[in-house]
Amino acid sequence: MKKFGALLLTILMLVVVTGCSKDKTVTTEQIRAVKVQEIQLSERPVVLNYVGTLDAKEKINYSFKSGGQIGRVFVEKGDRVKAGDKLMELDKHDLAFQVSNAQTSMEAARLNLAKANDSVTYSRSNLDRMNKLYAENALAKDQYEQLKLQVDLAESTLAQAQSQDNAAVTNYEYQLSLEQDATIYAQKDGVVVDLISQENERVSPLVPVISVRSVEEVVNIGVPQQDLNSVQAGSTAKIDIDGQKADGAITNLAEAPDQATRTYNAEVTVQGNDFRIGSIAKVVIDIGKEEGVWIPLTAVLSDAGEDYVYTVKDGNAFKRTVEIQKQSENQIGVKGLNSGELVVISGMKNLGDGARVETLE
Repeated sequence: MKKFGALLLTILMLVVVTGCSKDKTVTTEQIRAVKVQEIQLSERPVVLNYVGTLDAKEKINYSFKSGGQIGRVFVEKGDRVKAGDKLMELDKHDLAFQVSNAQTSMEAARLNLAKANDSVTYSRSNLDRMNKLYAENALAKDQYEQLKLQVDLAESTLAQAQSQDNAAVTNYEYQLSLEQDATIYAQKDGVVVDLISQENERVSPLVPVISVRSVEEVVNIGVPQQDLNSVQAGSTAKIDIDGQKADGAITNLAEAPDQATRTYNAEVTVQGNDFRIGSIAKVVIDIGKEEGVWIPLTAVLSDAGEDYVYTVKDGNAFKRTVEIQKQSENQIGVKGLNSGELVVISGMKNLGDGARVETLE
């Protein structure tokens, strides 16, 4: 009996000890280490971020005024050219023949014009001499009328010769211009984009044969309506293409939105660098500075569309909903925090509302 009582007492003591141990486990609270930042009002630059496509600022498609066979091509695709450089030339044999014929016709017309002038001068001089005789009745009327008729005929011939001469000169100048325009020169500095036609090919008048883009490059970005008050022609920008950076400026902003995207196309001219056409570019536009609460971007968490941070007070972390307003590099401007509060900037991912924390330096 005594042995049974001792056994019972031992069991009861084990139960009590086990229960106490369980209670101690439940009530022990883990303290998490976090880093904090004191909230202060500060002024930071405010930027807008876009993604766009690099393109040439201008593209010129060159063509010949007259048709013919291409005699020479002076450049290759990808070549850089300067204003005034020869690009392409027609075979000038046919054109030279046409210029020669036009010149011959013009010289013949000039000779006929000179003869017609001489005829008018002679006819008028002869009529002037006979006027006195006719006034003194020393010349028959029918003879006098015949002289006047000769003057009229000479003047009519002169007018016709003058018209023919004008036409011949115009044709000669036109044929000469065709010969001169048989060589295409670069209007501006640029890069050859495409050789549409090759040597010995026959081409038609005014049909593009070579395409040259300008050296100046632009990035086209879509600006949403809510940004229009901040973005305007002249706004400066930073451009980043695969880590290569360049400065830029908005040189043109569309008046009407794109029907598909409902954004306004802005043309950002690239300064001080040269990229491949079609490259994807990141564009950052500085729109000024703004005072507010700025915290590291990594301090803001998100859950089901709610943005929040953790603040620390009296050794406890508390969840606080915030409203994101602006972003500047790796800092984010938020609404919902007050100066002097401590916000968790590291170690917040495993926190819960009201969790015990220890702040680290």
